[in-house]
Amino acid sequence: SSGINAEWPLRPGSEKERESLSSKQVISTLTLLHTYDDVTLETVKQLDSTFHFGDSQNAEILFAWCRVCIKARYSPIVSKALNFVTTQGRMKFVRPIFRDLFSWKEYSQHAIDVFERKKSFYHNICRSMVEKDILAHQANA
Repeated sequence: SSGINAEWPLRPGSEKERESLSSKQVISTLTLLHTYDDVTLETVKQLDSTFHFGDSQNAEILFAWCRVCIKARYSPIVSKALNFVTTQGRMKFVRPIFRDLFSWKEYSQHAIDVFERKKSFYHNICRSMVEKDILAHQANA
């Protein structure tokens, strides 16, 4: 498969190369990377150590990076992802990250527990939608 080995702008390189990319380029690349099924744990580790996306103050970059890491089962991202979705309540970020975590067997119950502890933080609609996702996850587990 061509996958992530095809030409893409986030080849492991220097921090200077990362700084030359706009936020939109990083977000687009990470969003595209999330669509690949062959992103390895090693690739994610290498990107993390090179680019430090998990330290981004840009919510869109952090969101896209969390999704890539969760899909690749990169466990160091779990606490950062849960902190992210429990400190801002935008449903466009909260729901996909919780759903991704619910699908990760080793962390699904932890994600549910965190949501239950923090659910009063969320707007009623967001809370209701994540609760529906939990029920759907539990029905399929």
